[in-house]
Amino acid sequence: MPNILIISGHPDLKTSLANKTILETLDTSDLPFVLRRLDLLGWDLDVEKEQSYVREADVIVFQFPLYWYSYPAIIKNWVEKVFAHGFAYGSKGTALTGKHLMVSFTVGGGSDHYRKGGQNRHPVEEFLYNFEQMAELCHMIYEPPVYSFGSAYIPGVSTEEDRQRVIKNSKDHGQRLLERLKQF
Repeated sequence: MPNILIISGHPDLKTSLANKTILETLDTSDLPFVLRRLDLLGWDLDVEKEQSYVREADVIVFQFPLYWYSYPAIIKNWVEKVFAHGFAYGSKGTALTGKHLMVSFTVGGGSDHYRKGGQNRHPVEEFLYNFEQMAELCHMIYEPPVYSFGSAYIPGVSTEEDRQRVIKNSKDHGQRLLERLKQF
């Protein structure tokens, strides 16, 4: 069984419906994994400790809401500090070689927004080039992403029907992610 490291990058997970539900779905499974919640760890990381988790992992999953067509700043902070030159890349940076990188994310808008000619002008996959390049630079194996559209829920604005739809879609997302992780 591979060692799976999940980096939860929602900046305030307790206020999330979709990302929290996905992680709860994973947590109720029998799949062993290590979860690092960046909302609890904060910005001032113990880099050596985080790198020790990375060293032990065979599969690294970033779980996050899509913010401004990318990942939230708290994950970017983690990546910049943990995937450092000399550790993750460069002539002596081999700690990530051969590890699998997967992104799992939620998208607030609908799939119709992410297409050529749609509101965001591009399919969502075209916004993921940075993860593919990260994997390439670090000699990792980039895995196809797991994502869900229509994940926005705003208390006091969204309806109960919206809430139930997001929960259902997020549980389905969690199950799809589980199935993918069980294939390693």
